[in-house]
Amino acid sequence: MSAIYITTQGATIQRRSGQFLVCKGAEVLQNIPEAHVRQLVLFGNVNITTPAVGFCLDNQIDVVFLTQGGRFRGRLNGDGGKSAELRSQQYARASDPAFRLTQARVIVAGKINNLIAFARRQNVSVFERDLSGLRKAVENARHSRSVDSLLGTEGSASATYFKLFGSWVPKPWRFGKRIAHPPGDPVNALLSLSYTLLYNRMTSHLNEMGLDPYQGFFHTVRYGHAALASDLIEEFRALVGDSVVLKTLRRKQLKLSDIIESQGEFRLLPAASKVFFTEFENKLNTRRSANGHGDLNLTYAQIIRRQAYQVARVITGEQSLYVPFALESARREDS
Repeated sequence: MSAIYITTQGATIQRRSGQFLVCKGAEVLQNIPEAHVRQLVLFGNVNITTPAVGFCLDNQIDVVFLTQGGRFRGRLNGDGGKSAELRSQQYARASDPAFRLTQARVIVAGKINNLIAFARRQNVSVFERDLSGLRKAVENARHSRSVDSLLGTEGSASATYFKLFGSWVPKPWRFGKRIAHPPGDPVNALLSLSYTLLYNRMTSHLNEMGLDPYQGFFHTVRYGHAALASDLIEEFRALVGDSVVLKTLRRKQLKLSDIIESQGEFRLLPAASKVFFTEFENKLNTRRSANGHGDLNLTYAQIIRRQAYQVARVITGEQSLYVPFALESARREDS
């Protein structure tokens, strides 16, 4: 999937001669061959013409609307989910407490294992004692007796991890703790933006295969929240989202002056947005060994899509247990 991010305020997306055109007034800012686009992500005051919308709906091109600061507002997607039988099976599975707990256990354990692996790659000052609480959380997750207790385990593990994360953030950037709603500082805002991009990509894949993104197994079902998408991005939050944030800060690709606060939101300036989104897409195109499935050398984008298809196999009974993607913890990764 190729995602195109449009941040120029007042721009309009048109379709002409097999291309999407990003225009402002009489000026064409960007043209992209339509065959290369699987998702349009529009930030703030960005318009899209009716012919462009029609083409996107007919061709299963996801159109995502975010605020200028990156908060999710809504989406347009075509009728990709035509399988009532698959959704019926999904709802039946979600109403089975034993099934929910079994899948939720591996989702949380998989996330925490990847937090440990990612932490080991950051610097030599991460000692084993720093990770002992996370290892204990993995065991607690594997033996949890309820989804509610898993929520507590995941929350505690995330708090422990973000204490370590703060030590990896270079000066002059500052990070005290994870504050998501709303993000309390520029680093938290970048983390939230990266997670939103992951969430929307996973939601698009789930829609494509006919699943209901809003009916998950670990995250609490609530209005307007794609709980299944949130379930399936847990294993990728650190590996993709945190990785991109740290890379752009460590390599000084972003400066504090690149982020402004306006109307309660932190916003990247246009040039900085381009840098961040380019690095996010580059990360998704990074190749990894896909442990546990016999496949090698897949991109993160391919792995994310495959994980969405895997959960469908679990729902239909073709596979008994969801298997999270696992990162090997062999070498440092500062990207």
